Amino acid sequence: MRISQAKEIVFQSIKNQIKYRMGRDAQRLIPYLIGGAGIGKTTVIIDTANNNEGWAHYILSLAQYDAAELMGVIALVDGVAHRLKPHWLNALEKLAGENEIVILFIDELPQAPVSNMNVSAQMFNEHRCGEFKLPDNVVLVAAGNRTSDRAGTNNMPSHVKDRLLFLEIDADLEDTVGYMNENDVSPLVTGFLRFRPELLHKFDRDANSCPSPRSWERVDSIMKMDLSDVNKQEAVSGQVGRGACAEFFGYKAVHDAVPDIDAVIANPDSAPIAEDPAVCYAVSAALAYKANDKNIGNVIKYLERLPHKEFSVFAIKDAYNRTPSIKQTDAFRKFMLNGGAELMLN
Repeated sequence: MRISQAKEIVFQSIKNQIKYRMGRDAQRLIPYLIGGAGIGKTTVIIDTANNNEGWAHYILSLAQYDAAELMGVIALVDGVAHRLKPHWLNALEKLAGENEIVILFIDELPQAPVSNMNVSAQMFNEHRCGEFKLPDNVVLVAAGNRTSDRAGTNNMPSHVKDRLLFLEIDADLEDTVGYMNENDVSPLVTGFLRFRPELLHKFDRDANSCPSPRSWERVDSIMKMDLSDVNKQEAVSGQVGRGACAEFFGYKAVHDAVPDIDAVIANPDSAPIAEDPAVCYAVSAALAYKANDKNIGNVIKYLERLPHKEFSVFAIKDAYNRTPSIKQTDAFRKFMLNGGAELMLN
């Protein structure tokens, strides 16, 4: 499923857990996000918390603890053995006291030893960790990689699986580009992914680096660093692999040669139209990056002159993700009424 679908299911499951916090364990739904590395599982949780007022999140990376750390170590107090409250639970309780809802994100679930998975199973089913009860306003979400990815995963016990709602996530171009536009990733990267969508996520478990949504966002950071062109290529190669790097810099040569975008916006009726699809993708991505509620009319005029409707559709969609205020303009409304809405939904 797409990240956007998983995000909606996670949001509704959180409401479900709050509604049935005092109910039977079978009434509470605990989502488990499973998918390849770098596709945005953690981002789902962070965005869900950040986009809801009074919500927060706490990441508990299960593979980085041993069972005693999770449960709390045993210590003698006045000659009697007591289990001390684990430090992560102290931090969680503090966060719960300051927020309406806290998402306890149990990450790296299948990478953890089975003993840790058994501890998490009690949290999933009984909302407690040993003798320590989790705060009532804490909800749970888990995530992990697939066994086939060779990410150091262990087989999950059947009783743990039985307590989770499995959500298998795949990398999706529209969700990824939408996220990148919201976070001001360069049109060089988003345009390239539009042009070569098959390189969005190309996992190779035997390679040191390969393309993924997360690695392409890091490529954007590399391209903004003060490096020579040669060193930028080496760094990008180290992030996405040599094959994807070569294609990216081939596209960059096209991107760097596109017409002056400000001139295109200033003269949408007479600016030259390229026939090379790579150039069209580069121009459309650059226009989406530059679009605002003042110039969107001219941007749409030029886009509608391009040979294929797909360019205008993705450019307007990306422009809206970057600058939602264009929705209030007459030009945007006209575009949507003249078939744009149907095309953008396809």
